[in-house]
Amino acid sequence: MNETTTDAQDGAEHPIVLDPFAFWPASASKISGLGGIEIDPDPAYVFHTHYAEVGPGQVRCTLRFENMIASFGTIVLRINALGMESGARAETIKTWSVALREIAAADGEIATTFDAAPGTRYAVLGHAYGETKSAATKLDLTLQTIQGSKIFEEQLADARKSVFGRRLFRRANRMISEDSATLTDPVSQTCTSMQFEEPAYGNWLTRLHLPMHKHRKQWEFIYILQTLERYGMLKPGARGVGFGVGIEPLPAAMAAMGVDVLASDLGNDDARARDWSVSNQHAASVEQLRYPAICGDEAFERHVKFRPVDMNSIDDDLREFDFTWSSCSLEHLGSIEAGLAFIRNSIGCLKKGGLAVHTTELNLTSNDDTIDNEGTVLFRRRDIERLAVDLASRGHLVAQIKYDLGNTQHDDYVDVPPYSNDNHLKLALGKYVTTSFGIIVRRGDR
Repeated sequence: MNETTTDAQDGAEHPIVLDPFAFWPASASKISGLGGIEIDPDPAYVFHTHYAEVGPGQVRCTLRFENMIASFGTIVLRINALGMESGARAETIKTWSVALREIAAADGEIATTFDAAPGTRYAVLGHAYGETKSAATKLDLTLQTIQGSKIFEEQLADARKSVFGRRLFRRANRMISEDSATLTDPVSQTCTSMQFEEPAYGNWLTRLHLPMHKHRKQWEFIYILQTLERYGMLKPGARGVGFGVGIEPLPAAMAAMGVDVLASDLGNDDARARDWSVSNQHAASVEQLRYPAICGDEAFERHVKFRPVDMNSIDDDLREFDFTWSSCSLEHLGSIEAGLAFIRNSIGCLKKGGLAVHTTELNLTSNDDTIDNEGTVLFRRRDIERLAVDLASRGHLVAQIKYDLGNTQHDDYVDVPPYSNDNHLKLALGKYVTTSFGIIVRRGDR
């Protein structure tokens, strides 16, 4: 790591030069002419720097590709953060994507900024998913602290605690944010129209081979994947367990990234499974989760397993996973209390520091009257907040809550039966209006 010095006039530090290929020095980049000569197991690999410590504050990250030419393709860039403590795990703190042709047109240069915390190292990495045609002779990459001060450090630390942290629940205004929900940096949040317009959403549609539908069920799949990737869970060798998976494409998408997945659903002998089978929403075997366009057969068979599991009675041997998820399943467990109990119990499947991501139905009409003790229940805000406080009291960390209702024409529309395949963000269920809501929990030390 290069030593940094501070410019006395403006408080900026001299740039730190990172080796773009230090993490996998032998691997050839997907951008022709870069990296080593060996074929990387990850066909999307472009580069991955070493981890370096930078001064706390706002940091500019600059990439310069020399002699770059590009016909088509998109590069997905990430900033990863890694704490100094023993056993720390890297987390992705920023993700953005750029068309390679745009970089070539800008003489090969691209830059962004991120907030760096004290006592943390950072790496930059890039992947190009799908077909790509590009070449360059060299890649230079630098990090430079451009705004650093004690006040900034304190503001940054406080902001981080307001998103993931035990102090989140000492004051109600820390637990709930009035900010707009974004897919790029997901927290516990509602589905809104603008999230469909973010580059991250389009990237996942490409990787899942799905057409765009402004439908909350599609949002749930992408919200779960984006959350897991954003918080560093979708890595080769990671282990995840999914509940009530039906025939969703998430296990295949995870397997394509080298993640070991245990997918589960109700057993065939469970009477409740028959109703879901009629509507083709129940999985009875691993074969129903096979999506060859998303994941090749070899990787799928190596990484995806299936077993029957009752979400109301999770098997005791399901332990030590890196992450767990469910998509619009916990509202079908018989009652609000059963759904909340499932979320608590799912955290027991995780390693310390593991992540749980669950989506469900949120009642937008009332914080009192709702549907309970039926086939589908509607969670109220007070149910979500009670769960969050309870989980915090148990030592777990809950991502900040955003009840953003959106401000577009799509957000104002309420779909009624028979429901549409598009423009289905909010819907009428009986006398209530509901939408999809995702909650993120990181397991604490207990």
